[in-house]
Amino acid sequence: MRLLTFLFLLFTFQFNFAYAEIVSPTYREKVEPGLQIAAMLFSPNGKKIFLMKYVNGGTLYQFNLNTAFDITSLDATSEVTLDLNAGSDDVGTGSNGTQGLEFNSDGTKIFATNEVGGMNVHSLSTPYDISNVTQDADDGIDWRSYLHGGDNIVPHDIDFNNDGTKMYLFDYKKGEHELVEYDLSTPYLPSSATHNNSLNLETSIGVNFLQELEFDDDGTRMYIINSAINASSNNYVYVYKLSTPFSSSTATYVGKWQATFTTTSTYGSPLAFQFSSDGMKFFMNTYNVLKTDGVSIGLDDYIFEFNLSCPYGIVICEADSISNVSAQVEFAKHVIQQNTSTVFKRFEWLRRNEGKKNLNSNNINFNISNPVLSSLKKQLKSSFNKEIYSQVSLGEKKTTKRKNKNWSYWSHGDISFGRKGDTATSKPKEIRVSGLMFGADKKINNNKFFGAAIRFGEGEIESISPSGNELDTESLTFNLYSTLPIDNNSNLNALFGVSLLRIDQLLSNEITGERNGKQVFTALNLQSKDSYGNFNIRPTGKFEFGVTQFSEYTDFGTSSTNSQDTYDSLTFKTGNIAAGFKFDNLIDISDGRLSRNGSFEYIRDLTSNIDYNFKNNSDSVSVTKTAETHSIHNIKGNLGFEALFESGYTFALNYERFQGLDYSSHQDSIFFKFGHIREEESEFAFNYKPLQNNQMELSYVKDVNGFDVKVSSNYSMVSQIPDYGANIEVSSTF
Repeated sequence: MRLLTFLFLLFTFQFNFAYAEIVSPTYREKVEPGLQIAAMLFSPNGKKIFLMKYVNGGTLYQFNLNTAFDITSLDATSEVTLDLNAGSDDVGTGSNGTQGLEFNSDGTKIFATNEVGGMNVHSLSTPYDISNVTQDADDGIDWRSYLHGGDNIVPHDIDFNNDGTKMYLFDYKKGEHELVEYDLSTPYLPSSATHNNSLNLETSIGVNFLQELEFDDDGTRMYIINSAINASSNNYVYVYKLSTPFSSSTATYVGKWQATFTTTSTYGSPLAFQFSSDGMKFFMNTYNVLKTDGVSIGLDDYIFEFNLSCPYGIVICEADSISNVSAQVEFAKHVIQQNTSTVFKRFEWLRRNEGKKNLNSNNINFNISNPVLSSLKKQLKSSFNKEIYSQVSLGEKKTTKRKNKNWSYWSHGDISFGRKGDTATSKPKEIRVSGLMFGADKKINNNKFFGAAIRFGEGEIESISPSGNELDTESLTFNLYSTLPIDNNSNLNALFGVSLLRIDQLLSNEITGERNGKQVFTALNLQSKDSYGNFNIRPTGKFEFGVTQFSEYTDFGTSSTNSQDTYDSLTFKTGNIAAGFKFDNLIDISDGRLSRNGSFEYIRDLTSNIDYNFKNNSDSVSVTKTAETHSIHNIKGNLGFEALFESGYTFALNYERFQGLDYSSHQDSIFFKFGHIREEESEFAFNYKPLQNNQMELSYVKDVNGFDVKVSSNYSMVSQIPDYGANIEVSSTF
C-alpha cells in the first residue's frame, strides 16, 4: 500500500511539474529600424506600424508593411512623421521621456503620455493615418497625481478597454510600481475620468522598471514588461489573469517569461511590445542591446517577432473561449432555425396543394460529399414514394386500408454554408451543415393540419484563425406542428420542438473536448390568406424562441498548447421576430404546373449577450467572459421553383440567403427535392435509420388481392463489413 501511495504521489508530482511549465514564444526574426523606439503600435489589419522615438522623443513614425504583421516587409520609403511636440502639446521633449502611445478603437484618435504627467491627443482625418491630423485642446491635467492621490506616479504607458470607458496608467518608478485604473464617463475622453482602482504591482514585479502594459482581446489577461538596462537577465514579461474583464481589482499574478530575443542568446532591454490582432504573434523592441558578455554595442534598437502556440500564449495558453462558446451558441441557433424553416416550408407546400387529396411530398439532401446518398438518388430514378420514414418516424407504413385516415408523409433535405460571428472579440467562423427531416401530418379539414417531424443534422463550424478550433456537431430534433385558422383571412402556424445536441471540439484535427446539450423551442408564424398581384404576395410575421442547456466540459487542449480549461454548464435563451412577405405564382406547363415562389423577411435577433464561466487549470482562476450577440439586424431572402407533373413526378430547387447587417455574417442554404407518387396499390420507400448504425433500407410493397407483399433489402453506411440482406413479407390487416 505504501508503495502504491508513493507511486501515486510521484506521478502526481511529475504531472503537476510537467504541466507547470510555462508557455514560451518562439523567436522568428528581427529588424533594425535605428530609431531608439519607446512605443510601438500596429493598425488592426497589420499593414501599418507606428514607432515613437525615445531619445529626444516626441516624433512618431508611420511605415507600411507589405505583408500584414511581418516586420521584415517594412517599407522604409513609406515613412510619415508627426511631431508630437508641436503647438500646445504638453508631452515635452528629451528627459521628459515620451513613452505611452495608444489609438482609440477606430483609429481616429491617438494618445501620447510622458513621464512628467503630460498627455496629448491628435485627431486623424483618416483612421490609422497620421499624414493629416489636428491636435485636440490640452486638458491641462498633471496625470502624475490626478485623482488617485498618494505619491506621484511616473506614467510610462496609456491603455484603454475595448469601448474606451476605462483608461489605465502605470508607474515606472522602481520600488513604487502601481497601476491606476480610471472610469471614463465619455469614451476616450480622459478629462471625464474618475478614479476606480490602484493596483500595487510591487509584490510580483520586484525592483525593475515598468515599461508597457497590454491586455488580450477580451481583457481577461494583462501583460506588463519591465526593463533592466544593465541586468539583461531580469527582463521579463509578467502575466496576470483578470476574473472580471478589464477590472484591475480582480487581477491575479500567474507567472513571468524571461525575454530572450534571439536564437544566439543575446539579451536586450525592452521598451515596448505588441500582439497581432489575432494574438498569434508577439513583437518586442529593445534599446541598447547587450551581448552575452555584457559589452555594449551602442545605442541601437531591434524589433523582434515571435510566433505563439495559442492566442496571447505567454506563460499560459487558453483556448479562444469566446470564439468557442460563440460557435456553440451559433450551432444551437442554427438547429432551431433549420427546423422551423423546413417545417414552415411544409406549411407553404400544404397551402399550395390544399385542394389535393394526396399530400405526400418527398425531398432528398443535396450533399455531393455523401457518395452513398448520391448513388441512391440515381438508383431510385426519382421515384421516392409517399412513405419515407426512419427508426424514429411514426412507425411502419400504413397499408392501403389505412390510407383513408388522411395521413400524408414527407421528407426534406438541406445543406447550408456560410460565415458567422465576426465581432470585436470573436473570430469569424465558417459553417457547413446538412440535415434530413422526415415527417407525417394529418388533414383534419380544409383549414386544419397537425403533424410531427424528426430531423437529423450534422455539420462543421470552424474558426477562421491560425489556431482556430473546429466543432463537429450532431443534432436530433423532434417537432410537433399544427396550423389553425384565425379568421377567414389568416392562419396561425405553430411549432414546438425538442432537440438533443452533441459537440466534438477539435484542435489540429485532435479531439480536445466533448459537450452535450438539449433544447426546447417554439415558433409561431402568422400568415395572411389574402394575396396581391399576379405573384400572390402575402404579408407574414414570425416569432421564434428557444432555451438551450449545455453541459459542463473540459477542453484538454493538445500537448503543444499545454492548456486545460474547464467550462461550467451553460443555459441561455435565443429568439427572434421577423416580418416580411411571401409570394408564389402558378403557371400551367406541359402535363402539369410550375410554382415560382420565394420570400423576403427582416429578422430582429432578440438574443442577448451570453455570460459564461471557465477556468484554466494552470492557475485555477475562475473567469467570467461574454459571448456577444453576432448580428441584431438581419434579412433573409428565398427564391425557388417547384414543378408538379400529372404523371406524379415532382421536382423543386430552392435557394435561401440569411444576411447579417451589423457584422460580416451570412448563411446560404440550398433545398433540393424530387418525388414520384406511384399507383395506389403499390409503394416504393427508402428508410434511413441514423440511430441504428446509419442503416438504410429499400422496400417495395404491392397490394395483391388485399395482401401486402413487401420485398426489401438493407445496407449499413458505416459497417466495416457490409451487411446486405433481402426479405420477403406477406401481411394483411383484418
